[in-house]
Amino acid sequence: MALRSSLARAFRSPVINIQVRKPRCSPAPIPFTPAAAFLTNHRAHPQVSKSTTMATPRSTSGPYTTAFALFEALWEAGITACFVNVGSDHPSIIEAIVKGKRERPNSWPRMITCPSEVTAISMADGYARVSGRPQAVLVHVDVGTQALGQGVHNASVGRAPVFIFAGLCPYTESGELPGSRTEYMHWLQEAPDQKAIVRQYCRYTGEVRTGLNIKQTIGRALQFANSTPKGPVYVAAAREVLAQEIPPYSLQQEQWVPIGPSALPVDAVHDISTALVQAERPLIITGYSGRDRRTPELLVALADLIPGIRVHDTGGSDMCFPFNHIASEGFRLGFDECTRDADVIFLLDCDVPWIPSRNPPPKDAKIYHVDSDPLNQQIPVSFFPAHGRWKAESFTALTQLVNHINNDAFLMQKIQDPKYVARREARAKIHEARLADIASQPRLSDEDALDAHNIGILLKTSLPDSTTYVIEAVTAAQILSDQLQPSRPGSWINCGGTGIGWSNGAALGVKMALTDLEKDGSKPSFVCQIVGDGSFMCAAPSTALWVARKYEIPILTIVLNNGGWKAPRNSTELVYPSGLNTSASDDEINVSFRPTPNYAALAEAAAGSEIGWGNTAEDTKAWMKGVRASTVREFKEALQLANARVGKDGKGMLLEVLM
Repeated sequence: MALRSSLARAFRSPVINIQVRKPRCSPAPIPFTPAAAFLTNHRAHPQVSKSTTMATPRSTSGPYTTAFALFEALWEAGITACFVNVGSDHPSIIEAIVKGKRERPNSWPRMITCPSEVTAISMADGYARVSGRPQAVLVHVDVGTQALGQGVHNASVGRAPVFIFAGLCPYTESGELPGSRTEYMHWLQEAPDQKAIVRQYCRYTGEVRTGLNIKQTIGRALQFANSTPKGPVYVAAAREVLAQEIPPYSLQQEQWVPIGPSALPVDAVHDISTALVQAERPLIITGYSGRDRRTPELLVALADLIPGIRVHDTGGSDMCFPFNHIASEGFRLGFDECTRDADVIFLLDCDVPWIPSRNPPPKDAKIYHVDSDPLNQQIPVSFFPAHGRWKAESFTALTQLVNHINNDAFLMQKIQDPKYVARREARAKIHEARLADIASQPRLSDEDALDAHNIGILLKTSLPDSTTYVIEAVTAAQILSDQLQPSRPGSWINCGGTGIGWSNGAALGVKMALTDLEKDGSKPSFVCQIVGDGSFMCAAPSTALWVARKYEIPILTIVLNNGGWKAPRNSTELVYPSGLNTSASDDEINVSFRPTPNYAALAEAAAGSEIGWGNTAEDTKAWMKGVRASTVREFKEALQLANARVGKDGKGMLLEVLM
């Protein structure tokens, strides 16, 4: 007992000299000041609207613990939502959540219950794609960390900042400290190195070993998450540490900012600008630059300065360059013929510019690479050549290049040559012919079967111009891009990673972030998730549908039901073009989902609806509506219903497309 008492006193009597505040039983709501350094998309922090009814704080007698300081630190750093999946390692966490909700409801992160961890991290990922700021994910011990699954890969490869917090098994077993082991699983869930489960995907992993520096640990983790290349961070703490009582304190947030944007050196600006202007067949390849919503406009300015230049989007993560611009080569995943004849190539925030075995550039092409991670440090095999590489922000680098060309008399005189006028005219004709070819593809008679071409054009002409598309269509994504022709920054959001099922949660996070922006005066948002049936099935779809219903997050989900996976067949054919796969059925190669699930019915069941499904609007009480369509006529009718339900009534809808 003496040992237990002395340890308990040590945990309850810390000495701390960093902006210590006197403990309060019922702290007043803390007015929130945005952490400007975290706003990489240059949008205001989503604050509570003036028209929103403010909740009334209630007094509680709970102690100020490490767990409470955790959530307070997240709020002070600008995190407004926590996607939670609680467990036996979270007693102090649960107490802190309740205490915060009651004492300071208007200055406390919003808690979103997620029965599946992959839904939680995907929602946080989607929120960050819009806001540029990380949100928090709470999971339990090793099993919850493992259940994050492909979501950690997606956030890492897709450069999405996410803060992940997990509990650790108690390290005392006989009641020596508050939080000591009390249940049988506390022996079974103790991994030798829990952080190692996600370490290779995270920008930072850490452990809180005392509540005295909980806020510093969180601040450091967020510095990594918010510094380019952005990505997930992971912090863990044992129950004893989370239960530790400490004096309240705060950090000076202005001292915990991420690394500022880096720029190109002067000689690089000169070399890249000169090479692009003097090239005969210049090409820009990009992938992530559109994450900063200011960058597409700058890329347009650069393209306008150099007539005849082409811009190719090979990442598919964000709308980096408007499809309707004559310089656009559209979106392809690494493979496009435009790389074969380029004499100067400028790689801008791009992981896979081409497939070396299929469409390499000419050997004498001059290549320059500007990226937040130009060496692809987390990709062991990445041998794309370049005559110059620089670590710099896309927005900053493009600003430098545009300003340099505009202020360089030699280059400005160069582009006045009549051949540049001819190049612009030739490029305009090529672009016009390409648009005409795309427009000729859809079959739009009422009884025509549905495919990616007519689905894409009908979405473009039927849904609001302000629609944000969250795309996970895999084999159909490139055709959908051709038909949707995204040209507004932020209108097209793709994963960037390869862990399928991402969009189930990400679309909800995107909608949450856009809704928060509406409170600051942005236009009302319409979010449309387009997902293949294979991806939809892969990441807890029923959980995502339930979360949407519980928190009333209205989106239109379109499931492209082609009866299974098509990508594995395509991959096999690339390696064995005359192999057995060419004559094998989908069942033989194990990619068939037939008999196919009824996804429309699943949506209503998962969301708690008790009403049957069909192409009618009669059952207005059901929050979620499931509809099936197999023809152009049925798809048009369904989209009319979607505009009414999702756009006007703020309710959810899943449209299953039978292809």
